[in-house]
Amino acid sequence: MLSAAGILVVLTAIFVVLRLRLNWPDKSSETVIFIGILLISLLPLAAALIDAIIERGGVLGFKDFKLDFSQATKIGMGEITIPTNIGIPSHAITDNDSAQILDTLRKAITCEAVIIDLEEGQAWWETRLLVLLAGATRTGKPGKLVFVGTDGAVRNRFQGWSHPDELFQRLLKSNPQYSLIYHRAMAVARQWELVEPAPGMPSPFPPPIPTWMQGLAASYQSMTRDPSTETPNEMLPEQILAVELGREIETQVQHKTISIARLEELFRPVLRKNSIDQCWETERQISEFFADDSSHIAITNKGKYVAIIEKLKILYAIVKTLVEKK
Repeated sequence: MLSAAGILVVLTAIFVVLRLRLNWPDKSSETVIFIGILLISLLPLAAALIDAIIERGGVLGFKDFKLDFSQATKIGMGEITIPTNIGIPSHAITDNDSAQILDTLRKAITCEAVIIDLEEGQAWWETRLLVLLAGATRTGKPGKLVFVGTDGAVRNRFQGWSHPDELFQRLLKSNPQYSLIYHRAMAVARQWELVEPAPGMPSPFPPPIPTWMQGLAASYQSMTRDPSTETPNEMLPEQILAVELGREIETQVQHKTISIARLEELFRPVLRKNSIDQCWETERQISEFFADDSSHIAITNKGKYVAIIEKLKILYAIVKTLVEKK
């Protein structure tokens, strides 16, 4: 309220000075200018109203406009839940079943956010999360990863969210083998990126192995084409990474799983835990909304994850409605 009053006073003073000294605006425009000043000064109150209506599915109404936080999934980002261990939960990835991860990775990079359900701490292996994060970092999608898990006998409890590139760098540095295998896989994939399609070669067939190719690259010839689309395999770097992690770590040593405690150990500095619960009191909701400068915030219901939403999108929707209904 103080911010709104301050903005109103400053803008009104500017208006008065311009009117007296420059004779601008003219009388015909005064009403429009005053309405504009009033709308701008109401922005801080609009932000506060957002939190005031998130109480047990509260509804903000302005004439025909309603913003219902009990329907938070409708204003949240497009998201999917990634299958446990990228769809291969029970055994180490080999050449034969690595193609199964491609559909999962393709779906992930078409979404703005993906949900990782850690369940009771044994569902996800670090190596599989590394593959997912590598693909998200390389392609730029998804932009957000949301972690949930079974905590205190409550399933789907929100644990935090972060950007894939921040998560990827921390996981990569947590184990020297991860870094070595990742860079080896990227080197193999880059070699195949330099290979031109052979003239007259039918599209389903992989390109021939060039004489200059070195190391492991020749053994991945069959993966350079996507059999389902008969086009170059856009997820080749991640498929190679998955196979190399399976060969070097998952079949050779005891793989590490990601529990809630391990999640904290790996990602605590970059894990954003701010959320608004639909069951909280209004004062707590307001406090949490403005607790940091994050562009997004999670919505929960009794601790269970509901959606992740963009703060600016909500404010824009309210201001847009106010302007249209003036």
